[in-house]
This record gives sequence, structure tokens and C-alpha cells, in this order.
Amino acid sequence: MSKIMLLLSLVLLGAGCTSTGRVSATGESSSMAVLSGQPGDVVVLIFGSPDCPISNALAPEYERLYEHTADRGGRFCLVHARPDVTADVAKQHAKAYKLSMPIILDPDHDLVDALDATVTPEAVVLVFDENGKWKKRYQGQINDLYASLGNRRNHATQFWLRDAIDVSFDGGEVELAYRKPIGCYIERRR
Repeated sequence: MSKIMLLLSLVLLGAGCTSTGRVSATGESSSMAVLSGQPGDVVVLIFGSPDCPISNALAPEYERLYEHTADRGGRFCLVHARPDVTADVAKQHAKAYKLSMPIILDPDHDLVDALDATVTPEAVVLVFDENGKWKKRYQGQINDLYASLGNRRNHATQFWLRDAIDVSFDGGEVELAYRKPIGCYIERRR
């Protein structure tokens, strides 16, 4: 796809992570769209994958967190970073897992690189300062449903991402800003 067609499709699909139920592919300018904001804006990104069992197990929590973030006035996107995840695959996955949040395709790893994402699922909470520049407030695990690879609890007892979202909206600092995520590795593009 030519850069002009890609940019046109990005504008039409809402690459800034503001519209629901839409899928957009990122390019150089679109990855910057989601990383732009007004002072005080809170943006939550979850790097996920349609074929990662840990990511899929957390899909209901993604939807709850999306609604929670939207209710507080923030933006929330699911980011698919695998080059083979097409818009159709992403839409089918969203339908199968009842996900209504905006979805961004990041096949060239613009967002992966900018935010140093390593696995799916991995969450990032950004807050924009008075100059409109983003700062990471939290990165890592969504909750403690998985204690380690292959070690799943019956239910989560710690909700680190939800707590980080709330603290970010309230203007505070997250107590532990990084929790090593557990999941399926994102194979970096070379």
C-alpha cells in the first residue's frame, strides 16, 4: 500500500485511538497520533495478540478497563504488533472476544519500539504534561491472573493496571511503575 493510501486509511479509521470498534494500521505518522495529547490526557495501550493464550484470557479484563478508562475521559487502545494480523483478523478477534475498544495494527513496530513493548499482553499508561509530551506512568502486567508462564490462578487478586489508571487520572505517581510482563514474546522486526 502506498504511503498516501496508508495515511488516508489512517485518517478514515481513527489512528489516534479515539473511535470505538475500528481498526487502524500504524505508519510513521499514525504511531505519533496515538502518542499525541493535551495536557492531562491519559492514554492506555495494551499490546495484545489474537493467538496468545495469556492475552486472550485477559480479554474480558481489557473490556472492563476500556470502559473504566473511557468513563474517566481517557483513551484506550488494543495494539496488535504482529505483521500477519490484518484488519480482518483483528476485527474477527474483537468480535470473538467481545472487544469494543479501538484497535491499532502496528506491523512495523512503531509503537513497540517507541514504548519498548516486549510481550503480549503488556500495558502502558501514558500521561501528557503541560507541553503535550507523554510520560510513561506504568508499564507491565495487567493483573496477577498469571503468576508465571503456565501458572494461571482461578482469578486475579491484584489489579495493577486499573490502579495505575486511577492514580494517573488523579495526578499521582504509580508506586511501582514497572512490573515485568508475562506473556508471548513480540518478535522484533529487523
